[in-house]
Amino acid sequence: MTSEEMRNMHVVVETWTPKPAFFAATEEARNDLFTGIQEAMKQLAEIGFVTLGWGRLEPASHSASYEWFAVWQAPSREVADVFLNGVESSGWYTYFEQTNVVGELRPAEAVIAEHLALGAEAK
Repeated sequence: MTSEEMRNMHVVVETWTPKPAFFAATEEARNDLFTGIQEAMKQLAEIGFVTLGWGRLEPASHSASYEWFAVWQAPSREVADVFLNGVESSGWYTYFEQTNVVGELRPAEAVIAEHLALGAEAK
């Protein structure tokens, strides 16, 4: 992907672990939650929000302490915010302990240069 293609492209990474409320919820409540999420995913796709994938975290050095993750691609920060607001209004956080990461994709060289500048600023 070129830097021009990355311009304004945002990534959202969610990591989560079920709370006791999820396990205590009825099967119907859990099914309703995920049915709503699948419907929202279809609607978000219409505005350019792409589901890159979901998975279960595998043990790794310095890994997050959560059990599950999802990675999404948004055409702008505004669309990423629409998604995050939808997650909150869905009731998801009632059932899952979660951390979100949101950021604009940029070339590695630009981010490395920013890191090197941080080192120079500290002196």
